[in-house]
Amino acid sequence: MTIKAILFDKDGTLVDFDATFAPATAKVLDELAGGDHDIRARLDSAMGFDRMACLIDPDSELVDGSVEDIAVKLMPHVAIPADIMSKDMLMRLVDELYIRHSAISVVPFDFLVPTLNALDGLGLTLGVATNDSQAGAHAHLSAVGVLHRFEFIAGYDSGHGAKPGPGMVEAFAAHLAIHPSELIMVGDSEHDCRSGKSAGALAVGVTSGSALASELKTHADYVLKDISALPELVQSLNQ
Repeated sequence: MTIKAILFDKDGTLVDFDATFAPATAKVLDELAGGDHDIRARLDSAMGFDRMACLIDPDSELVDGSVEDIAVKLMPHVAIPADIMSKDMLMRLVDELYIRHSAISVVPFDFLVPTLNALDGLGLTLGVATNDSQAGAHAHLSAVGVLHRFEFIAGYDSGHGAKPGPGMVEAFAAHLAIHPSELIMVGDSEHDCRSGKSAGALAVGVTSGSALASELKTHADYVLKDISALPELVQSLNQ
């Protein structure tokens, strides 16, 4: 099959996860703690956030989880009692806080725009599939000036399910009226690769995020340093 489209993960693939989300996490957890240092310490621990180093643990729900996963982890520690703050309310609050703070701190990779230009030159249609919310994806892509480059954008709340399920990949293929085998799902985590493979797409892992090549190769057809190598890969596949 000829490769006609590429579906990208966002965090760690298009934008620098640590540079974007570590400072935003500090702000979000500050607000959720309501000024209580003990609560803030518990929230930091729950999220695997090292405040002194401003780093997020690779195993944190912030890396691969959805807003629901994050809310479940935070729920026992927030300053607002559970009989007042439901899980759904906390999900909305966390999403709103992260959109606000991370849209300010979002840092695209230097190779993002040149790579998108090269892929456009090959006639490929581009999309984004993220376990962030759809609003969060729009905010980040807009903030770095590339929102218009993507034909399709799906978040965990877009109705297609979350990764590692196949729903976002299948929805992108259906949107373009192509078979999943005619597209590449590319991302920096096992979730991304499993999502692509389970839908019948080609799975490409990139090591620009937190996962090592050894972790990705179990689920990926190809492992690249970052997305800048994609144009060359597509050209070789389409020969």
